[in-house]
Amino acid sequence: MREVKTSIKSIQETISLCLEHNLTFAAYRLPNNDKSELIVQKQYAPRPIEDLTNITVLNGFLVAPFVSSSENPMFLIQPDYHFKGEVSVNDFEEIGNINHLAKESTEQELPYEVSKDEYLVQIDKIVNSIKNNELQKVVLSRAKIVENNLAGHIPELLSNLCDRFANAFIYVFSAPGKLWVGATPEPFAFLNNDIFHTSSVAGTKENQDKYRSIENWGSKEKLEQQYVSDYINSVLNANHWENIKHHGPYVKKAGNLLHLRTDFTSNSGPTNGNLGHLISNLHPTPAVCGFPKKEALQMISDVEKHNREYYSGFLGPVGMGQPVTLFVNLRCMKIVGANIVLYSGGGLTIDSHPVDEWYETEIKASTLLSVIQDIC
Repeated sequence: MREVKTSIKSIQETISLCLEHNLTFAAYRLPNNDKSELIVQKQYAPRPIEDLTNITVLNGFLVAPFVSSSENPMFLIQPDYHFKGEVSVNDFEEIGNINHLAKESTEQELPYEVSKDEYLVQIDKIVNSIKNNELQKVVLSRAKIVENNLAGHIPELLSNLCDRFANAFIYVFSAPGKLWVGATPEPFAFLNNDIFHTSSVAGTKENQDKYRSIENWGSKEKLEQQYVSDYINSVLNANHWENIKHHGPYVKKAGNLLHLRTDFTSNSGPTNGNLGHLISNLHPTPAVCGFPKKEALQMISDVEKHNREYYSGFLGPVGMGQPVTLFVNLRCMKIVGANIVLYSGGGLTIDSHPVDEWYETEIKASTLLSVIQDIC
C-alpha cells in the first residue's frame, strides 16, 4: 500500500527535528494561550544584541542574562521560520535540510552545587549584613543538579508544562552551547497598544487556603514585595513615564506556589523616555537581585558560587505580533548532556529564617522536577 504523507506536522515534531539537526530555535506558549509557537533560525549563531535602545524594531526571540558578559551575552533568535500551532510538510522538509551537526559546541561544565549546610551559612552572612544596615534585601539562588537524560523527551516535556501551567510562559530555546527550558510565572515587560505593563512579584508561600488571603501573609513577604514595587515605581518616574497606575498587592497563584503581586501600567507616548532604556534600568529588579541594587549585586557576586547565566534574566518574543512580551526567566533549567541544572532562589530580608529559605528553594525547584519525573 502506498504511504499517504500528511500535509501537516506538529510543533513537537518540528522541535525534535531542530534538536536532531542542532538548529538554533525557540518554542514558546504564551500564558492562557492554547497554541505554541516556534521560531527557527537558518544560521547557527544568533544575533548579538549590545543594548535595547531599538527594542521596538527587533523581531524574534530575545534572551538576556542576569548579568551580561562575553560568556553570557544578550542575543536574538531570528525568525527565518515562524509557526503557530502547526507546520506544513514543505517547511518541515526545508528545515530538515538545514544541518549544523558539524558545529557542535565544546563540552560544558556543570555549575557548583551548594549543599544545604553551605546555603544556610550563606543566608546567615547575608542576613547579618542586612541587620548591620548594609542592605535591605538580597536574592540568593542555588543550582540543583539532577542526573537525567532528557534527550528525546523535550517536546513531551514542553507539552506537559503547557498542560500543567496554563498561566505560565512556557519555553525552550536552543542556541550554540545553550539549551534551556522554563515555565515562568513572572511577567517582566509588555508593550501593547502603546501601554507599558510590568509587575512586581515577590514573596512566596505554598498553595494553601489560608494564604490565598493577603491578610494571612507575614511582614517578611509583604516587605519583600514592597521593595520591588517601590523600585519599579521609582524607575518609571526616573525614566519620565507618565500616568502610572498600579493594582495590588494581591495574591497570585503560580503552579504549586502563591506569590504577592502588584501590576503597573503606563501610557507610552512622545514625552516618555526610551522603552529600551526603561527595560535596561528595570533589570534586575529587587525581585531577582535585591535592594539597593548595586550593593545587592556585589553581595550576590561575593556569596554565590555558581554563575546564574540566563537564570533570573529575561526572555520572550519581540516584534512578533506584539512589540514587546518579556518574562523573567524563573522556574527554569539548563540541560547539560545527561544532566539537568535546576535554578531557584529566594529573597532574604531581616526577618528571614535560613531553614525556611532552603525549603522555599526546594519547593520552587520541584515545579519542573515533578514534570520531569512524570516523563523519565
